Amino acid sequence: MDDMSEYKEMYAVEAAEHLQSMNEALLNLEKDPENSETINVMFRAAHTLKGMSATMGYTNIKELTHEMENLMDSVRKNEMKLDSAAIDILFEGLDTLEKMAENPENCSQYDISGLIKKIILLSKREAAAETTGQVKTPETTAADVTNNSPKPDNIGQEKVEDGCTILDITVTLHESCVLKSARSTVVMRNLSELGEIIETHPSIKEIEDEKFDREFKIVVSTKEDVAKLEKAIMKISEIAKVEIKPHEGIQAKAKVEEKSCAPDSNKTAIKSVQSVRVSIERLDSLMNLVGELIINKIRLMQLATVHKLDVLEETLASLNRLTNELQEEIMASRMVPIEQIFNRFPRMVRDIAKKEEKEVELILEGGDIELDRTVLDEIGDPLVHILRNCVDHGIESPEVRKQAGKNPKGTIRLIARREKNHVVIEATDDGKGMDPQKFRETAVKKGIVTQEEAAKLSDNEAINLSFMPGFSTADKVTDVSGRGVGMDVVRTKIGSMGGSIKLESTKGAGTKIILKLPLTVAIIHSLMVKVGNDVYAVPIANVVRDLAIKKDQIKTIKGEEVILIRGEVLPIVRLRKLFGIDSNGSEDLLVVVVERGGGNIGLVVDQVIGQQEVILKNLENRILKGVKGFSGATILGDGNVALILDVVTLL
Repeated sequence: MDDMSEYKEMYAVEAAEHLQSMNEALLNLEKDPENSETINVMFRAAHTLKGMSATMGYTNIKELTHEMENLMDSVRKNEMKLDSAAIDILFEGLDTLEKMAENPENCSQYDISGLIKKIILLSKREAAAETTGQVKTPETTAADVTNNSPKPDNIGQEKVEDGCTILDITVTLHESCVLKSARSTVVMRNLSELGEIIETHPSIKEIEDEKFDREFKIVVSTKEDVAKLEKAIMKISEIAKVEIKPHEGIQAKAKVEEKSCAPDSNKTAIKSVQSVRVSIERLDSLMNLVGELIINKIRLMQLATVHKLDVLEETLASLNRLTNELQEEIMASRMVPIEQIFNRFPRMVRDIAKKEEKEVELILEGGDIELDRTVLDEIGDPLVHILRNCVDHGIESPEVRKQAGKNPKGTIRLIARREKNHVVIEATDDGKGMDPQKFRETAVKKGIVTQEEAAKLSDNEAINLSFMPGFSTADKVTDVSGRGVGMDVVRTKIGSMGGSIKLESTKGAGTKIILKLPLTVAIIHSLMVKVGNDVYAVPIANVVRDLAIKKDQIKTIKGEEVILIRGEVLPIVRLRKLFGIDSNGSEDLLVVVVERGGGNIGLVVDQVIGQQEVILKNLENRILKGVKGFSGATILGDGNVALILDVVTLL
């Protein structure tokens, strides 16, 4: 790794965070253009990204963020108002920044002159540009004014009863500082050795996330003199200025009377900003190693039981506890709030709705629910397909909604919630819903079913035809939908993760799509079954129930075996026949009912062993890779391999 590569990686991560912050701020400003707090968020994010880009030599990114910063500065100073035209241009600037940030070293290939001219004209600085031949931009900010204020006299003269002085310390970082969070952490660590940190402005979380410009404030209780505090801060690299003055409202000592000014090495505030970025590849490696450790632990425990090695019982009990704790810690370190995916969607929905000339409100709930990073990465594309369909197929135009007595603005809700060992994500719209008859007609037209078969489909079965490959009811092909791809991809992707998808719709009222996902794809909670001499794992997310039936309960309809359970016609599949194993001739059959494509199917097995957590191993062998019906394999405690069934592609 060359000297700059580490900084390039840091830049990529930090730039993505600031661009996301700008995106969220613009979406909020579109609804409330005079919100001063959101305006400041937008300004600070642009200012910080400008400084980072200047440091790395990414000139085009620096210049564009500089102009966007200046525009927001004009808004902050009430020199101009944000209207829809300004918002659109800022979004255009943001889109261009995102493209350049994907490959910043080649950002000079983008022609941003036209965009910069639009921003300059918008911020009413064209006169200055025409007069001088270049853009004159105000560099002075509120932070600079504060930094240049004279230091008050008598610092440290007012003390509370225990002899501590409460001080406001304002720290300004150099404009070239790239790792603001790291520098602020060192500042607070040094100060915590000389006193107690009472509070910070902005908050610890905002400092950790670098949601500040170059300046932050720390309130400290200390017995040390000002010179010592100042020296402790100024010896840190990339510190431009330090200002120390008595805390405002010092006489109201009730606020701090219970605070100690003695340094404390266990400060919660300091610990909360001490974090390390770890690549997902390293976490994957750790999870694989833990998986191997668990497999060997189970093997040792079985050997001890088989050979009656009681002497190992206590040691193995301790090993079992430690490996379980290690597994939980590794899994916890991989968990990421689902809002990291959800945050992408407001902008996407806004853009599609605007293009379709529709009014849509997206409501997000449950963003704090955590999923394994791998699962989170996998569900991004399926959710994009679903939300695009909600806007394009689901929500009607304002005129049509008015005629139907609805609010002209449609509503889409994306809700995440935790259910035991799963996360459920519901995407609901209050649009026109699905017309089962139209689905039947389309299925016949495309040759998926015959006219007779279509007539026998229930409404729920008809709308679930949308999961068939190449199925689309779109009247015209657009860049949003109508190309015959989408929902089949969603079902395949969700199924490959051991999840399930369910579709519900009422004509005229709206549609709901329910995704049920495992918390992690590395460790799958499964129902272990036996077919012939082999053991298979069925992800619990797919299992509805298991039941015992008699052979004479099986009926044949159109060549397919079915059974009637509680008024439901349940198709069944004999896994022995599917896997090419001779029938055992038993009159009593065990059936595991699984959910697939909105309906249920029964898998006939020889034995239900019980539930177990298994470590997923991908089928990376070039012969086995891509084999349908199996999502992976696991190693059992006895050393044998068990395949994990993928019920979506199995049948």
